[in-house]
Amino acid sequence: MEDPKETDPDLEESANTTTPELNREEFSIEVEETKDGKQTFYVKSEEFFQKFGDAIKNALNYFKFKLKKIFSKKYQEERQYNLSIKTYRQNKKLEKQLKHLEDSLQKTHELASQIKDDTSKIVLKVEWVVILIERQMASIDDIESYMKDKLGSDWTQLQYNWQEYKNGDISRGDFVKTALKKVGKKFLGIF
Repeated sequence: MEDPKETDPDLEESANTTTPELNREEFSIEVEETKDGKQTFYVKSEEFFQKFGDAIKNALNYFKFKLKKIFSKKYQEERQYNLSIKTYRQNKKLEKQLKHLEDSLQKTHELASQIKDDTSKIVLKVEWVVILIERQMASIDDIESYMKDKLGSDWTQLQYNWQEYKNGDISRGDFVKTALKKVGKKFLGIF
């Protein structure tokens, strides 16, 4: 921002003006009695209007000073400077929030990559489990009665898939995968 400039002399003079107060002791008051015996008070109009006029002039000068200040270049520059500081602070705050969001997004991306890798490993391990179970099933003579006996009520969930396997609609590996999905550890535990 530019160096402060000299203030306008009109503004300085106007700032020092004060509004005189109207005191009734300053006026000469005359009392006059009417026919009815009532007293009427009079103030010399010259003095009153002079003081009243001065008060109005001072009030106008004060408001002129305020208006000049509001519309002065220095006041506008200060206001613009304050707004730019406020905007700068808001931008800095938003930049910090954006940086935090970027960091969070990066961490989320890294975790998603790790999950994808872990999922691939799990799928590979499931394939090994399927191969092992297929070998175990091949070594058992009457596999159907063996599974009915060992699985109990869970066998009903696998009957349809077993029938598909026997009809040749699905392979033994597909039957094992389906059984692992439906019955899970219990199926794995019988082999």
